Amino acid sequence: MTKRRAYALECLPLVLSSGCILGLFFEILVSGKSLYGSDFTLYFQPILSFVQDHVRHHGTLPFWNPYQFSGTPMIGNIQACLFYPLGFLYYLIPLERAYLFSTMIHGMLGSILMYVFMRSLSAHRTASFFSATVFLFNGFFLGHLYAGHLTFIQNYVWIPLIFFLLNQFVRKGDFAFVVGAGLVLGVQILGGFPQIAFYTILSASLFLIFFGARFFKEYNPRGGLKFGMGLVLFILLGFFLAAVQVLPTLELTRFSTRGGGVSYAMATYESLHPKELLAFLMPDIFGSVVDQTYWRSQEVWHFWESCGYVGILPLFFLFITGKERGSGRSHVFFALLLFLSLFLALGKHNPLYPFIYRLPGFNSFRLPTQIIFLYVFSVSVLSGLGLSRILEGEWRFSRGFWIFLALSGLLLVTVLIGLAFFRLEFFFSLFRNFAEGPVTHVNMSLLWERISHSVHQTCLIFFLSLFLLVLAKRRRLSPSIFSFLACGMVFVDLYLFGAPFVRTHEFVTSPEKQHLLSQLSQTAVKGRVVISDSRFSTNDGLMYRFPSIQGYDPLILKKYVDYVLTSQGYAPNEHVVNLYEVSAPQVKLIKLLHARQVVSGGQVKELENEIPYAFLVPTGTVKSEETILPFMKSDEFDPRKTVVFSKPPKQEHRIGEQNRPFIGSCQVLSHSTEKIRFRISCNQPSYLVMSEIWFPGWVASVDGEDKEVICGNYLFRVVPVEGGDHEVTLFFISWPFRIGAVVSLATLLCGLWFLWRHKRRDSLNGLS
Repeated sequence: MTKRRAYALECLPLVLSSGCILGLFFEILVSGKSLYGSDFTLYFQPILSFVQDHVRHHGTLPFWNPYQFSGTPMIGNIQACLFYPLGFLYYLIPLERAYLFSTMIHGMLGSILMYVFMRSLSAHRTASFFSATVFLFNGFFLGHLYAGHLTFIQNYVWIPLIFFLLNQFVRKGDFAFVVGAGLVLGVQILGGFPQIAFYTILSASLFLIFFGARFFKEYNPRGGLKFGMGLVLFILLGFFLAAVQVLPTLELTRFSTRGGGVSYAMATYESLHPKELLAFLMPDIFGSVVDQTYWRSQEVWHFWESCGYVGILPLFFLFITGKERGSGRSHVFFALLLFLSLFLALGKHNPLYPFIYRLPGFNSFRLPTQIIFLYVFSVSVLSGLGLSRILEGEWRFSRGFWIFLALSGLLLVTVLIGLAFFRLEFFFSLFRNFAEGPVTHVNMSLLWERISHSVHQTCLIFFLSLFLLVLAKRRRLSPSIFSFLACGMVFVDLYLFGAPFVRTHEFVTSPEKQHLLSQLSQTAVKGRVVISDSRFSTNDGLMYRFPSIQGYDPLILKKYVDYVLTSQGYAPNEHVVNLYEVSAPQVKLIKLLHARQVVSGGQVKELENEIPYAFLVPTGTVKSEETILPFMKSDEFDPRKTVVFSKPPKQEHRIGEQNRPFIGSCQVLSHSTEKIRFRISCNQPSYLVMSEIWFPGWVASVDGEDKEVICGNYLFRVVPVEGGDHEVTLFFISWPFRIGAVVSLATLLCGLWFLWRHKRRDSLNGLS
């Protein structure tokens, strides 16, 4: 075989994979419409729109976000993906098209990387294509695509490349592959989904430990030490490259509701219930979010968080064994990883999870079901290896095959008989045993059809897959024809299930909503806005650039959540990610946020708010952290006369009543995202109090002299000033970003230099 022909045969599966992806998105491409994604519309589009607009108008990235939560750090929001290398499209073309093309690029990239990884495991070309198909078209990936989880897509596709590089390190012992893997890990972290990166680090660490353990069996501690050094280098390089984002995010996390970790209840929210494994075999047995027939829970996100459907034929291939060649130990590792991922995904349904929760990292995230992506990845690898064994000609069914066949076949036949002969009893029994509550929120007429279709389709594919395997075992089908049929079947199976998740969407603002938007304040100086209207989404403040006191984000400043909940008379809640409900905007604490407008019932109502945006206060008092909010809610507190601190300011002489009447004035000279200028005048030392949220990084200068910005009134910025006329300037500086930028740049340069030196050395060795 000539080199050109071999190269063409190697590239053919990659071309087919790209063609499959183009086919999946073809309708959207030719229609010119936008790709639908629930969270993209509600969460990512507002963020990216703000970032894109800020970069175009100011030439810099936004470090502060004034449009959510009365102001919050933008630089610390890792899901904004400010430094993700493949996020460049969002700065060049309209966001709706950028989302489509970015998704397609990542899909093609993931398919190619999965194919390359499988080839490195000595899998056959067709088997590698099979794995790439399962990796990209499985229900978990396409379900998250429907959910609009942009950052999941940006994290998921890098996993095969990381494992490819680490596998090369295992085989060759060359640290250049560890350096490459560490740099890719850094890119994955910058992709904006820390939980996926955490699970990737966990699985990659187990991979190196698994293969490094043999050195200790061989009494070769130097070899084991080398693997240990590789593991440490891999993790450090990943975090060092992503330091420009990681350090600001850690700072924000420290002050957020997740500072110090989340509670056990939060950490186990959205655990995989064992009953949901039924949908791993019959994907639509619980209905679908696409046509609003999902019935297991009224919380529709349960669907995509637990959707582990990988097709029927890949499950059969998990139980194919044969003569082990270069992939024997890899097969064992990924089998263990498959069971481990399902074991951890059970969360609160796992009796050992209280102990797992105490391990580093596990108390920082919710949604244990996110680790299902490792199950999907493991199935992709193992099924490809199984098909490769069939193509090699020496294979057999393992014992597990017969157990799987008996249990799955019996289950499918039972469901099929129940559906055909005991229809009413079957559905009542199904709902009674599997639903989390009354099934009253779905279209029952559509549901009958959805479940019936799912059961019949699953049975057809199941028994057809078994039939093909029997033919292959009896050599009635040649390996090439069998592999062709296997690839076609898995694609059709996954496409029929996943294609409905790829939907179009039009981003249109109704005339009624546009009319309301035209009446809203554009800056916090003129007043913030409270939204209580179904036409608006929680993050519309960021999307349409009006200063909102509400918002939706996984990282919200804890003090701000406590403040707003206390203002409304609600109990403290550390699980808040969507701060929407503000039913009493006239209370004093909300007025301190300078709320001046309420959108409700299709109208914009002006609030009577006698508390200005910024004002001077003559005295201060000190209260314990626990008593500040109750004191501020009471009639005893007058925000125009006193500012409350949790600890004495450095200028202690300011605390206490002054002997003469206080006279002071404050004027806002200019206001921008990260810089505010005031002109003030006062007849005695006082405090400049702003309705702006305090956060590390805000610094002040008074007549050019640096001054500390103090946290007063629980969460507001306060600047102490002397008597007289002054010009006060506040501006935001993120030192974690500056330090992280230096670390990231140095890591990138050092990593690239090392790889260049390594390649140059190999070239010279080859010439010699």
